[in-house]
Amino acid sequence: MSSAPTVFVCAATGSQGLNLARQLREASWTVHATVRNPTSPASLTLAALGVKLTTGDWDNTAALEASMAGCTHLFLNTIIPFANPSHERVQAARILSIAKAAGVRHVVYSSALSVDRLDEVAHLDPESIPGQSVYSKQAIETAVKAAGFESWTILRGPSFMENFLLPKVAMFGALRDTGVWRAAYTPETVMPLVDTDDIARFAVAAFRDPKRFHGKGVAIAGDALTPPQILEKLSKATGREMSFVQMSDEEVKAQGAVNPFIRAQLVVAQLIDFIDLEEPKSWGVQLTTFDEFLVKNKELVRETYEL
Repeated sequence: MSSAPTVFVCAATGSQGLNLARQLREASWTVHATVRNPTSPASLTLAALGVKLTTGDWDNTAALEASMAGCTHLFLNTIIPFANPSHERVQAARILSIAKAAGVRHVVYSSALSVDRLDEVAHLDPESIPGQSVYSKQAIETAVKAAGFESWTILRGPSFMENFLLPKVAMFGALRDTGVWRAAYTPETVMPLVDTDDIARFAVAAFRDPKRFHGKGVAIAGDALTPPQILEKLSKATGREMSFVQMSDEEVKAQGAVNPFIRAQLVVAQLIDFIDLEEPKSWGVQLTTFDEFLVKNKELVRETYEL
């Protein structure tokens, strides 16, 4: 190409988007994004990287059109608004339509592991929050494939390693405060994990080689560990004693009725069945183990667990 590609990055202030923006700017690619608050810390970080920011959200057609003008690539990563779950599909459709009109050629969509095989997932209530989330992603995958772009790629990641750090660690209940992780998993449940930096690396690889990645759904995981193994590594990194407690069936039933994270765990427990851990390695893209992730983020690890 005669000039550097221009990428519109959705959710650029989030972990996936920020990592991708950083990697693209390091490669001297042009990056555009919309932000709701241009003075937020994440927005200021993006601006410092040289990202061209437009103030607006995904319901602001004019802002999206302005930001996507001249873009050649799209990183699609939407977030389900649980107060109105169907709205994610509306926003994704708007983004795809504007991207197509702007001349975008290649779309990379960040979906989730198992979304292409939801009929095989047990304990998945389509009306539950976890169910609405993955069925929404399934609909968006279909929209991406049908949108008529020159090339498209779908990345499917499992649980994020960063969930064990601030601010997302709250999803694990009292783990941060007590060192005890109570969950619906068994001690033998194997959980595939991914560093969002690796998702960004795969997006860059797909943008660089659209012929190789066109029409591909790529499952990504850098590690797979049981809850006790995860806590053992966290304990080693923090010096704190940590332990895992499996919830009883009665607790799972009672808490699952009011806590979406517990219901999600019943689905997450099955994700290892939807990935061949050797397959991501075949793409030649760097993958991060949980040990490597903890070392890379050692300051935030210390802050999270108050060392």
